[in-house]
Amino acid sequence: MKYSDAGVNLDVHRLMHRVARDTATRLSELTGIRIKNMEGYAPSINFGNVELNIHVDGVGTKTLVLLKTGKMRTAGWDCVAMNANDVACDGFKILALSDYIALESSNLALFEEVMKGIEEALVQIKAPLLSGETAIMPGLVKGIDVVCITLSYREKERANRAESGDVALGVSSSGLHANGYSLVRKIVEERLGGDYTAVVNGINLGEELSKPTALYYNLVHELREKGLITAAVHITGGGWSKLKRVLGETLDFELEPPEPPSIFKLLIESGDVPVSEAYRVFNMGIGLVLFTKPHTLQTVAGIVEGHGFEPHVLGTVKPGSGRIAIKPSWARGEIVEF
Repeated sequence: MKYSDAGVNLDVHRLMHRVARDTATRLSELTGIRIKNMEGYAPSINFGNVELNIHVDGVGTKTLVLLKTGKMRTAGWDCVAMNANDVACDGFKILALSDYIALESSNLALFEEVMKGIEEALVQIKAPLLSGETAIMPGLVKGIDVVCITLSYREKERANRAESGDVALGVSSSGLHANGYSLVRKIVEERLGGDYTAVVNGINLGEELSKPTALYYNLVHELREKGLITAAVHITGGGWSKLKRVLGETLDFELEPPEPPSIFKLLIESGDVPVSEAYRVFNMGIGLVLFTKPHTLQTVAGIVEGHGFEPHVLGTVKPGSGRIAIKPSWARGEIVEF
């Protein structure tokens, strides 16, 4: 089973991104406003002595699972975390956040739970909730859609680019985070009986699939401010192919990831998901990849542990042509290439 079988075609999705990028480029030329870092996590424009970024991300169809498990507070947290993790990779700090919450009915209790999650996450990154839109749209919305928009800044341009000789350090995820849930739901509902409260092979589906996204924002900023990393990659939509953003066309990266947590193996085995597709869709237990110099590796690993995450050495960056080769030892010698 592939992501496209669940209705999400990543190849077409990339074409949509290209259309949007081309539109942004034309508007930049027409208005004379230069956009920096168009290929990165946080494209920006100059405003006085700073660069400004507006970033948007949502929780997607994970909300359908959270509705079933009664964990809607996680949706609010995830909405903040997905945005914050992205912009931190490019060195941006969040000034304020706005939310967009669309519901199929006027469910106050549901709305309150989402807002509590947003508040808890914003306390962690020390940012205010500036505005929002709450839309009640019966007939259009089936369930709830939770989206957040951040306004962020950085005072000086920082290249988010790995260098030859860098060591890559994977940082543990808390679970699936907020990506791949259309495929997850198809597997659970068609292959595992559709009961999100079930325990399968010792795995509590509701618990595993409702875990909040790990918040890496403070960790990444600490490492950047101490000059300990050259690049950071948030493993989200598109899975491990996101690594190409920091390699460019002159570097290669062969890596051996750790064995993924049991929930990923269960989904792969139950859904007959090819290993190559799994690394294209899921984070597979690594939610963030940091690039650092060999002599600072242990220092970075110690800071990662201090933030409550597990560090995993993945491999070393070498000169090349932009090739990524993932060699998961647990997958019987299979090699995944991007």
